[in-house]
Amino acid sequence: MNDYRQALERESERFDLAPGALDRLFDRRKRKNRNQRIGAALVALVVLAVGAWGAVSLLGGLASHPQPASSSPPAPTRQLYQEIAGTYAITLSNADPGVSAKGMAGTYTMRLLPNGVVRLSAPVGSLREGPSPSAINYRLSGSQFTINAFVNISCPGTVGTYLWQLEDGRLVLTPLHEVCAVRRTLFASKPWLVQAGR
Repeated sequence: MNDYRQALERESERFDLAPGALDRLFDRRKRKNRNQRIGAALVALVVLAVGAWGAVSLLGGLASHPQPASSSPPAPTRQLYQEIAGTYAITLSNADPGVSAKGMAGTYTMRLLPNGVVRLSAPVGSLREGPSPSAINYRLSGSQFTINAFVNISCPGTVGTYLWQLEDGRLVLTPLHEVCAVRRTLFASKPWLVQAGR
């Protein structure tokens, strides 16, 4: 090892560096190291930006989900929420093949609160995929009713949009845009009946 080092030192003596060449060599090395650090930081920023964009895209649907009203909506909209607020019930039967296939037979109760919150009670043993959903949100926009039920169970990241009509003690929800079969079966199979003490 010692012989090798001596041989290297002898060889290095054969080369004369121009004045300031060694300083320039060290400066070049510092610039290269600094550029590598900047490049790594830029790559990290791009990865973070792409990750943040992906997260926003993934959760973008959640931002469009109806949320409980944090402030009072305009008077006409507030009136719609007051109009639809109340308790409704529906009984689904295994005679309907769609209900039977999804294990959804039984009586459901839905309470629509005027602040955009839904309280949904499901019969024991129904909705095989998870517990009875609660604290669901809905949003009204004129005759449109949007709901995010089952967003975390059967139909992740989706909402259903329906036309709503309340007449003669019946709430009828007609699908406008609905990709969730469970939600469609529950909300649009038949009219919801207004319960006493709405």
